[in-house]
Amino acid sequence: MKTLTGVFSALFLLAAAPPASAQTTGWGRGYISLNGATQPANSALSEHFEFERNAETATADVHYPSKAGVIVDGGAGIRLWKQIGVGVAVSYFSSSGSAAIDASIPHPFVFGQPRQVSGEEGAITRAETGTHLQVLYFVPTNGRLRFVLSAGPSMLGLEQEVVTEVHYSETYPYDTATFSRATTKLATGSAVGFNVGADVQWMFGRRIGLGALVRFTRARIDIDVAGGRTLAVDTGGVQAGGGIRIAF
Repeated sequence: MKTLTGVFSALFLLAAAPPASAQTTGWGRGYISLNGATQPANSALSEHFEFERNAETATADVHYPSKAGVIVDGGAGIRLWKQIGVGVAVSYFSSSGSAAIDASIPHPFVFGQPRQVSGEEGAITRAETGTHLQVLYFVPTNGRLRFVLSAGPSMLGLEQEVVTEVHYSETYPYDTATFSRATTKLATGSAVGFNVGADVQWMFGRRIGLGALVRFTRARIDIDVAGGRTLAVDTGGVQAGGGIRIAF
């Protein structure tokens, strides 16, 4: 948050400074963007873990949902010198679905005769927050159609609901067991990654227009699940959408 506040403060000061020479770029000082976008399904996320049950080792395989989700995005860019500038964008992505669980539970009386248990745990949520610092290239133009190319580092934060324990029901003679539910918790983490993108803008007037945004961002985040278990998660992906552009 301190970093983001500092970046916005710097952008404000730069915006208040005397404008850079427009020359023939067709650009003013900079722009503000507000977008709605989507991010495709994340790469498959699975986990295998073991736990003790009935003096033997039980196992569980969890396949977490991989679904597309909606992104809310906002940012600003300032031209510093000729076609070169800096910018910052903040994005929030969320999705939810069901996790598929397959477990092998040892028999309480017969050694080496596990029971297979399968089921789903619903409402598994995932949220990603990205702060994207960018070096911008304002493509020279004299018309209403404008292009901005961007690249830079991203700080991605993850909130992923994970399965920590598998619950089941059984009755005598305990030859079978049935999945009942799973215990979950919200695991969090963050890491530095990167972003590259392009913004296409169509200006209706000097100040207001519409834009289309395409950005790719990626970071691998290690989250602490339970009992010393960690899970490596690939975050980010292709973000595509559009919204309002305000020039200044």
